[in-house]
Amino acid sequence: MDVKYINPFLNGTLEVLKKMAFMDAVPGKPSLKKDETALGDVSGIIGITGDAIGSLALSFSEKCICKIVSNVLGEDHREVTKEIIDAVGELTNMVSGASRTQLEKMGMSVHAAIPTVVHGQGHTITHILKSPSIVIPFSTAAGPFFIDVCIQTPETGEKFAAAQAPSQASPGAADVRRPAAGAPDAPRIDIRPDAQGGPGKPANFEKVKAGAAGKLEILRARLKEISAKRNFIQNDLNTKPFMEVTKRQKLKKEVSFYDQNIKQIKLDIMGLEMVSKLSLEDIENPKIAKHYQNYKDNRKA
Repeated sequence: MDVKYINPFLNGTLEVLKKMAFMDAVPGKPSLKKDETALGDVSGIIGITGDAIGSLALSFSEKCICKIVSNVLGEDHREVTKEIIDAVGELTNMVSGASRTQLEKMGMSVHAAIPTVVHGQGHTITHILKSPSIVIPFSTAAGPFFIDVCIQTPETGEKFAAAQAPSQASPGAADVRRPAAGAPDAPRIDIRPDAQGGPGKPANFEKVKAGAAGKLEILRARLKEISAKRNFIQNDLNTKPFMEVTKRQKLKKEVSFYDQNIKQIKLDIMGLEMVSKLSLEDIENPKIAKHYQNYKDNRKA
């Protein structure tokens, strides 16, 4: 994994915690993790596809996640409950969204799946790519949490495969070369899904479109579910003017929390809708729509 892809996930995490939980976190030194054991008590995991392929996990100590959710919702939480587990899924989705926004600024187009949450001491995190992951520890006043990310790009996978291939200089001879310095101690893998044809092969465009259509159904269902939760809370705020102040503040934070998720899911849906409507003609012969700033060349000074 190229280290330049770590910063978007690091910055995305800091951004979400600052905005949603009013909490500062100090990142530690990244390290390579070769097993599946989670470093925290509750973990949110989300898959990523597109120009970067892999998965992201946020793993929190129990004390840390309880404090984060307490800050977000404005009420005291001291143990892992269903509300905490739901919040971990939403936080993972938000961190993924913030990280993907930064990756897109680097010229990459990426999409995310629906997050899943696992909890309990000694639980495991299984990444999509069967290779070592990068772990970034974070320290907070409430305890530690960890980013556990395993992401590769097609170019990275091809370079790694080439480094592992037998030498062409001595046909038939055993390959005794050592891996390059810093190369992960992992078996060679094909990081492109079948729908993309595999390394060096043309994409199966119809399978890519079918995959986008399938993800659209999932995201639309998720949008409907989150919008219903958000509207139910907003209705309480609108119809109960004499609600207790602390409860009203908590519900307002929940509405803001869901609004952020709704915004991100809508952006993901727009991107997938664009992919599902594309044709090979659109890709091979792109058309640039005229804009009001495309003035005539013979305009007067």
